[in-house]
Amino acid sequence: MSKESQPVNLYLTLGKVGVFAFVLMSVYQSMKDYFYPNMTLAESHMHTVLFTTLLAVTAAYFVFRKQQTLLLMLTAEANERRVTGEALQKSEEKFRSIVEMANEGILQIDSRYMTTYANRTMAGMLGYSVEEMLGRPLTDFLFAEELSAHRNRMAAREQGLDGRYECRLRHRDGSARWVLVSATARKDEDGRFAGSFAMYTDITERKRTEEALQHHTEDLARLHRQLDSANREANLYLDILTHDIRNTENVANLYTDLLIETLDGDSRTYVEKLQRSIRKSIEILGNVSTIRRIHQPSGGHKRVDLDAVIRDEIAQFPEIAIHYEAVDRQVLADDLLSEVFSNLIGNAVKFGGSGVEITVRVEDEDGFVRVSVEDTGPGVPDDQKREIFHRYEKRRRGVGEGLGLFLVQVLIERYGGRIWVDDRVPGTTEAGAAFRFTLQKAVRDDPGAPADGDVQGCRVPLIG
Repeated sequence: MSKESQPVNLYLTLGKVGVFAFVLMSVYQSMKDYFYPNMTLAESHMHTVLFTTLLAVTAAYFVFRKQQTLLLMLTAEANERRVTGEALQKSEEKFRSIVEMANEGILQIDSRYMTTYANRTMAGMLGYSVEEMLGRPLTDFLFAEELSAHRNRMAAREQGLDGRYECRLRHRDGSARWVLVSATARKDEDGRFAGSFAMYTDITERKRTEEALQHHTEDLARLHRQLDSANREANLYLDILTHDIRNTENVANLYTDLLIETLDGDSRTYVEKLQRSIRKSIEILGNVSTIRRIHQPSGGHKRVDLDAVIRDEIAQFPEIAIHYEAVDRQVLADDLLSEVFSNLIGNAVKFGGSGVEITVRVEDEDGFVRVSVEDTGPGVPDDQKREIFHRYEKRRRGVGEGLGLFLVQVLIERYGGRIWVDDRVPGTTEAGAAFRFTLQKAVRDDPGAPADGDVQGCRVPLIG
């Protein structure tokens, strides 16, 4: 029962008792005059006193009972208020404990932007005690360059708008603390602006990490520009060197041809050895050019006419017996596919001699095209069939003597295939070798492989 209703109930009860007593007295007087018209004044007075006394006792008893009920109600309400107050106090203590122990800083300001509350985390974040922060304007903890943004935020808060933003706070020692702020506008009972309540999360370390990462990214970008410039310069020098050296070697090779025709005996032998060295140097320059082309970004795989590539490379060896049945196959590759056949056929000619016979076969294999380049040369021993594709390891049949077969493996893997070597006649190494590799088959309606099929990420190991 509310405090306002308590006296009203009491007055209402008293009014009812008064009306009831008045009615009874009026009835009593009327009955007495009617039934006892000859009653003396003394007798009438005595009866009136007796009736009034009885009526007063009855009214008092009635009021007492009602007041007792009111008293019980007041007592119950008092107990209820006490329990509610204790629960509220415990809730406030629990809330205060949570706020005080929170990892986030909590700050409250009034309508004049003065600090009215700060928890220990907030004070510790800025190097103050709680008492030192209370009563101070919020601008005391901001840098001058933050004031304009602060005024805009406070204007939004006065409009009842909440906010979430990052800003810098000024530590007691003058250093900056980056914080993430979640602010809520407060209003009084009349709906007017009463201040703001905000939570502050320290993100200084995150900001430092982001700045360090930004600096690192800028350093990497600068280094990349420097490397790109150095790479262009190195390529320029390499272009000049390979061009001039190739021209010089071609001239030297031409003169050795003329000398060989005019010499005999030991002199002819020496010139022939010189010519082999010159041709080896020309081969090395060709491998270097191929490596550079592999490293250069391409436009991705495209449809390549396998038959045209094979025919063009066979035409480079007119004096060699090469057997090949024309096929109509489109594969996914690029302009370097010709290097694969040039190296494999050249390798067969080099180690098989002038009388070697070569066969090129093309077959279908589960969405791939399998190509075999077979020769009647000395073959490859079983213990060397893997390492034949390695670089600069002295073995028979030119294993590692150059880069040709290594580059062939790199290119085939670039195209998404694989390469291996078998005996031309199974189980008979001396009958010759069969170099086999697979290429992805191109669909007729597909103009080319997607850009993400490109192997720009493929890197040829440094030659050393």
